[in-house]
Amino acid sequence: MAAASGACTAAVLIWPIVGGRWWDLTLPAVIGGVVGLIVGLVAVAGGHYAARTAAFWPPRTRNRWRQRFALCSAAAVLLVVGGLLAWTEAASGTPSLHPESLIVLATVTSVSYAFAYVLAPVNPAQLGLTA
Repeated sequence: MAAASGACTAAVLIWPIVGGRWWDLTLPAVIGGVVGLIVGLVAVAGGHYAARTAAFWPPRTRNRWRQRFALCSAAAVLLVVGGLLAWTEAASGTPSLHPESLIVLATVTSVSYAFAYVLAPVNPAQLGLTA
């Protein structure tokens, strides 16, 4: 799902530039799919962390479990993507705070939160990571 979201997002962003030539969307879609896959793997790592916390801090309700799962996944994505964006800003010739970077970070984090909330397992025992 993450790879497909990344590929579609890249294709939509590049569409106005290519001017109706569908074959020019191939490379951006592949790159977007790979980036989406990496972000998805980071979100899964955050979800595994949430499942491990459930071993010593069990959630009271299903909604609280879903919120914790989504929050841990989104926090992992925020840290990794935010770190990469900060690194690219610092590595550029004129480092400054660009609002586009913050918009990208907020969008990726909020979409990760929404996907993790919807796709959260019913209980942490389903993941096999709790005691």
